[in-house]
Parts: sequence; C-alpha cells; structure tokens
Amino acid sequence: DHRQDLQHEAAITADEARYLMEALAYQFPQIQFHAADVIASCAGVRPVIDSGKSDPSKEGRDHAVWMEDGMLTVTGGKLTTFRLIALDALKHAKTKLPGWHDKLELRPVFREFALPRSQRLTASQHARLAGRLGINARAMIEQASADELQTIDGSETLWAELRWAARHEAVYHLDDLLLRRTRLGLLLPHGGTAILPRVRELCQQELGWDDARWEQEEADYRALWRKHYAPPGEAA
Repeated sequence: DHRQDLQHEAAITADEARYLMEALAYQFPQIQFHAADVIASCAGVRPVIDSGKSDPSKEGRDHAVWMEDGMLTVTGGKLTTFRLIALDALKHAKTKLPGWHDKLELRPVFREFALPRSQRLTASQHARLAGRLGINARAMIEQASADELQTIDGSETLWAELRWAARHEAVYHLDDLLLRRTRLGLLLPHGGTAILPRVRELCQQELGWDDARWEQEEADYRALWRKHYAPPGEAA
C-alpha cells in the first residue's frame, strides 16, 4: 500500500529502487547496469478499489465513476482501459451539460492518412510523428522552422514538438511540458535543465508567461524534479 501523503507526488523509495536493480541484474546480467547509470526515476500510485481482499494484488482492476453534488469522481481502472474510463466519465458529465449532443461512442484514435514526406526528416522520424500526433503531424512540420526540426541531443524528440505542445496541448506548468507532454525530464540528464534556455526561447511566448512567471516555473520544476524524479539516492 502507498502510505505517503496523496497530496504530494509519489517518489521511488530506496527499497523499490533496490528491488528493480536486482531484478534487472538477474534478467540481464550481461549489460552490467549500475545505479550510477540511472538518470531519472518515476513512481506512481495505482488506484485500486478495495473489495475487502487481504492482498491488494488480488483486487480487480475495474474502475468506478460517480457524480456527487456536481463533482465527478473517477477511480480504479488501469492504463490500458483509459479510453473506456474516459468515455464512462464523459457519459456521467453529459448529464450536467444539456447542450452537449455528442453520441459519445468509441472512435479510432487515428484516422488513416498519408503524411507528406519532408526532406528535412527521416523515414523513422515521419513514422514517429505520425504515431504521436496523427493528422496533426502535418501541421506541426509545416509550422516549424528548419532548426526546430532538429533532434534534441539525447532523445528522439524534435525541438518543434516543444513549441507544438506549448501551443496546443494544455500546458499549465513547466513540468507538464517536460515530464508529461514530451518526457524530456525523464530522458535527459538532470531533468533536461541544460536545455531550459532553448525551451524558454521556443515556449515562453506560446505559453503567455512573463519573465517572472517563467523563472518561478523553472525554479518549481527544478525543485520538483530533484524531490520526485531524480535518480534514487539523489532526491532531496
């Protein structure tokens, strides 16, 4: 069970890190992976509905959605059923939105489409962007400058993806951009702090943040990363 304050983000414990390292060494002894090779950590809490079983791992993965005094609550479920959970939540929300007439049916995530080839990108980059953005990939490529279609060192992410996320993907805080929209905070050393000046150039205006807001967001992000996403043993 997770016994930490649910008002705070989860962070990996020393025991969890040790367990994972031991499992990795057992399964892949040839790679000689050490704790010093870890550049980030990530932990989460799975909301499991308690049906009274003594062993939490024996509980089901069903979800529950209910409306109470105008508040919609969703709990339980698992990542692979996220679309079903979202659809169920929308059906409940629709009862409070009489002007909304969507049929709320499951639809394909991506429609079949042809992404025009750009000489500025490789075939694998085209495939990746099509898989990530679907039909929006074309607009992202067309709106990006040549230098924004360069890959960020140490990742497969293009600089243009940062601007696109800031413009279109509901970024409210810098950690939204770096830890969830692009995952650069988990893929680059030190949470990607080395690229923050360039990120600021690309995204500050898109986000509508003044200098004071950006500097506060950057300070908050650095503190959050150190406390909850740093490699085991480095968290502060």
